Amino acid sequence: MAVKWGRAFVLSVLVVSGCAGSGGFCRSATNAQTPACRMTDAQQAAIPVKAEWWHSTLAITLRPLDTPEQQDGLRRAVGGHGGMALDGFAVPDPDSGRCDIYVSLPAQPPAFELEAVGHELLHCFVGGFHPDMMTGKAVSSYLSPRQATAQRAWLSGTIDEADKQSRWTLSCTFGVGHCPPPARPALTTLGLTLHPVDPEQLERIGRALGQNERPEGVAVPDPKAGRCDLYLPIPTTYLGHGMEVLGRKMLSCFAPGSTGDAEQRRRLVEGAMGAPASGPEIIDETGRGFAKP
Repeated sequence: MAVKWGRAFVLSVLVVSGCAGSGGFCRSATNAQTPACRMTDAQQAAIPVKAEWWHSTLAITLRPLDTPEQQDGLRRAVGGHGGMALDGFAVPDPDSGRCDIYVSLPAQPPAFELEAVGHELLHCFVGGFHPDMMTGKAVSSYLSPRQATAQRAWLSGTIDEADKQSRWTLSCTFGVGHCPPPARPALTTLGLTLHPVDPEQLERIGRALGQNERPEGVAVPDPKAGRCDLYLPIPTTYLGHGMEVLGRKMLSCFAPGSTGDAEQRRRLVEGAMGAPASGPEIIDETGRGFAKP
C-alpha cells in the first residue's frame, strides 16, 4: 500500500493520493507524527524492499479503477483516513497461488501510476516488504484463502456500489444529459512468473533478442497459454524507477498486441540468462533477514 501526499508515500498494500502541504491529512495534529508525515518523499521512496515471502508464479487479476468515485469506494472499503484518496490495493492469496490488484489505471499512466502498479504487483510476489507508514511497524500481507475471498468480495462490492452511486445525478438518472461510462470489468487473469535477473543477464538477453541496448526488463506475453514471463531486476526500494519498470512490463502482459512466437522468444531469453539470479531477501518470523537459497 503506497500513500501519496504531495507525491508518494507507502502504507502497507495500497496507494494513496493526498495533501501534504495544503491542509488535509498531514496538517492534522493527530496525524502529524505518523511516519508518512514526518518523512520526506525521498526518504519514504528509498525504504528498502525486504520480502516477506517469495512466490515467483501467481495468477494475477487486474481490476482497473477508472474514476475518482471508484477510488473513493476503495478508500472507504479499506478504512482509509480522511484526506486520502486511494489509488490501489493488492489482495495476495499465496496459498491459492493468486493475487488481485485494484489500481488506478488511466489510459496513459504517468510515472507515479506505473510505480503504483509495480508496487502493488510486488506485494503479490513478496508479501509485506515495507513497514506500515502510519505506525512504522512491520506488517504482513498474508491472507488465508478464506480471508482473501472475503476481502475481494468486500472490495469489489464497495467499489461497484460507489460506481453506481456516481450515476445517481439528475442528468443521468432522468436521461437528460451525459452519464459516466460504465466501469471496466476486471482484466483477464494471467499466470505471471517473475524471473529476477541482474544487469549482466539483461545485457545478454538484449543481445539474444537483437537489441542494440541493454533492456530495462523484458516481458514475454503468451496470451494463447494465458501466461506472461517477466525478466527484470527485483526493485530494491518501494518506489522509484524499478517499480515503474515492473508496472510497465506487467501492463504490457495484459495488452500484449502482436507478440510473435512467445515460446521461441522465451527460449532465447532463458538461454541468454545462464544461471538464474537469486530471489529477493526474505524476512523470517524474528524480523531478521536471510538470503533466499
